[in-house]
Amino acid sequence: MKKLTLIAAMLLCLSLCFTACDSYRNDVPVNDLASAVLGAVSTEGGFTAVDADYVSLEFATPDTISANVQEWTICVSTSQSTVDEFGIFRVKDGGDVNAVKAEVETYVQALQVKLEVFLEMYDPAEKTKLENAQVFVYGNYVVFTMLTDADTTAATNAVKAALEK
Repeated sequence: MKKLTLIAAMLLCLSLCFTACDSYRNDVPVNDLASAVLGAVSTEGGFTAVDADYVSLEFATPDTISANVQEWTICVSTSQSTVDEFGIFRVKDGGDVNAVKAEVETYVQALQVKLEVFLEMYDPAEKTKLENAQVFVYGNYVVFTMLTDADTTAATNAVKAALEK
């Protein structure tokens, strides 16, 4: 009986550990997360945030973003020689995280189609960043990266660290 109780206690502790690992804060301002990412990644020439009209011009269904997102930022490389880009979307309480994720994935796929031939001809190294673009979900945050593998890891680690409870 003691062994069974000990095993049950260990399983409970393990399940709490795994639950805690998937738990993220939902109150971190997007600008704080963007600053964390900017401090973690390197890019030639730095980054600049796009303006408020960008989503309505570049996203397939911008209403999905406006209906579900509390705040967002997309930062693009200021250097014309890189395609470095990342975005962070903070979904409203009660908003549809999966819909925002799908919309961001559609945006990334559209960029891949739009830039693929150009990058293949002029800069294959940048094409790799485009092909390896990723979308992540951390609680109420949807994050995309179009960076080197090392910078993607650094960016996502910075976001996760800032969102840990």
